[in-house]
Formats: sequence, C-alpha cells, structure tokens
Amino acid sequence: MQTNQNKTVLRLTESGILLAIGILIDTFLKFDATWAYGGSITVCSMLPLVIIAYKYGVGWGSLAGVAHGLITMMISGGRAGGLAAMIEENGGLQTFLWVVLIDYIMAFAAIGLAGFAPRFCKSAPSAISVGAVIGLFGRYICHILSGYFLFGSYAEWFFTDQVPWGSWFMETFHGKALSLVYSIVYNGLYMIPEIIITAVVGGILAKFLSKQLAQNRTNIPAKKEA
Repeated sequence: MQTNQNKTVLRLTESGILLAIGILIDTFLKFDATWAYGGSITVCSMLPLVIIAYKYGVGWGSLAGVAHGLITMMISGGRAGGLAAMIEENGGLQTFLWVVLIDYIMAFAAIGLAGFAPRFCKSAPSAISVGAVIGLFGRYICHILSGYFLFGSYAEWFFTDQVPWGSWFMETFHGKALSLVYSIVYNGLYMIPEIIITAVVGGILAKFLSKQLAQNRTNIPAKKEA
C-alpha cells in the first residue's frame, strides 16, 4: 500500500515527465511563427498539462501550467525578434511584465481549469476532451485580453496587411471594437485549431490509456449521498 510520501513522489515524478514532454513538443513539434508577433499551432503540447489537471486537480494543474509557460517563454518567447520587437514598440519593460503576467502566467495557469471536467464527465476520454476545451479556452481568453489591452494598436496593420478579407473588418469595426475583434481573430487562428486538436487527440489517447490515467489519481469527485 502506498504511503502519502510515495504518492507525493510519484505525483512529482509523473508531473515532471509530462511537463517535459509538453515543453519538448512546444519547442520542436509545431507550425512555428504562425504569426509575425507570436502564436503557433503545436502538436498537442498542452495535452500533458490537461492530463496533469485531470489526475491531480485544478490547483496542481495550474501550477504545472505556470511552470510550462515560464519555461517556454525563456526558450522561445523572444525568438526571431518578433515578440521582443513588438514589446519594444509598445512600452518596453512595462509591457514585458504585463505580457509575462497575462500571456504566460495567467494563460497557462488557466489550463489547470481542465481539472474541473471530472466533476461532470464520468469517463476518462470525455473528461480529457472536455477538460482540454475548458482549459485551452481559458488560455485563449487570456491571450484575447492581452492582445486587446497591450497590442490593440496593431489591428489596422493586421487587417490591412495580413489577411485578404480584412477590409470587411476595417469597414465594420472601429476604435476599441476593432482592437477587440483583432485580438479575437489573431489569437483564434492558432488557439481554436489547438483546442480542437488537443480535445480530439486527448479523447482518443484516453481510451487506450485509461488504466494509466487512473493510477495515483487524486482528482476524484466525491460521490453524492443518496
């Protein structure tokens, strides 16, 4: 029978391995530089975080998400001068600190929300899929807020130079509304595919790894009394 200490060691070890897998995927298996100033579609780099949240709950999943976000920021956040140039053009250090808070700490912590899924999803495949949607949508919302408040001035550039159908947006939206739509579209073009891919692949893998997902799991909702 496992002691509490052994369970803690197993949780730390398993979470560390999953975190490393996610970072490796984020670094090497993605469509890099989807946009000039950040945002890429990866091959399920968020799925390990969803699994951590599924097994160990929202708090532990959010902590793992923060670790993932900060590590990937150090590895690739300023790659190719894109994000670094954008920050320099929009306030320097102050903008950088807000980017760290919203785009890397809050956004990746939000993936821990996937840990709520087992409360209303009985099977592992459904909990992983729904959890992926919840967690990654939370991340998407954070990126929308960051884009709107910190980089909304890029809306005209984006809809004029980057998308062939941008003229409709320019004619329909103006001012702050255009900035918000810009952030929704810009971030959605990589986050929505990421959400779909992660949810589908996560649900499929969970069907084959149900026993492994159940091992050492602590995020088990209490049964309601009759």
